[in-house]
Amino acid sequence: VLRMENKNSAFKEFISPILVLVIICFVVTFALAFTYGITKPIIDENTAKAASEARMELLSDADNFTDSGADLVEYEPGKVFAVDAFTADNGAGMVVTVKSNSYGGLLTAMVGIDKDGAITGVKITEHADTPGVGTKAQDPGHLSQYVGLNQLSSEVIKDHVDNVVEVTGASVSSGAIHKAVYCALEQYRAMGGVK
Repeated sequence: VLRMENKNSAFKEFISPILVLVIICFVVTFALAFTYGITKPIIDENTAKAASEARMELLSDADNFTDSGADLVEYEPGKVFAVDAFTADNGAGMVVTVKSNSYGGLLTAMVGIDKDGAITGVKITEHADTPGVGTKAQDPGHLSQYVGLNQLSSEVIKDHVDNVVEVTGASVSSGAIHKAVYCALEQYRAMGGVK
């Protein structure tokens, strides 16, 4: 009888809590997977819509965009590389999305380039830089320095070429944006412009 009570006591003390926790984990995991399955298509649709709106903002002369399907430029492997290149259906230009290594990790920049190869705008769509410090380089006043340029003499902003000046206190972020723009122009050239 004593041995049977010890087995019941051991089950209640050790195995029962473990089984309860395992069941709770399975239920929570199932609930999360179910929620993810429902929300993922909505999130993907909203992301695609935001990207499309950003492209239209950067290249307002475009009527619609199509993914070019071109080979993408990897300027610095794993650090600065093109993610996609969408061309305007009416031949107005293209918008290139680039990932560039910044202070907080990879940032995502979209660069509009018209049919003549001139930059029409730069927009940062994702980043992990320090708010109020690194994000100063994302200010529209700073990004507007690139508008109208059709080439950058250097991929390094510290060279102070092309009348593009880095933001004091945000040199790493400024440099990352500069390299992203440089990579986008390289993508434009690699594709032979807009056809």
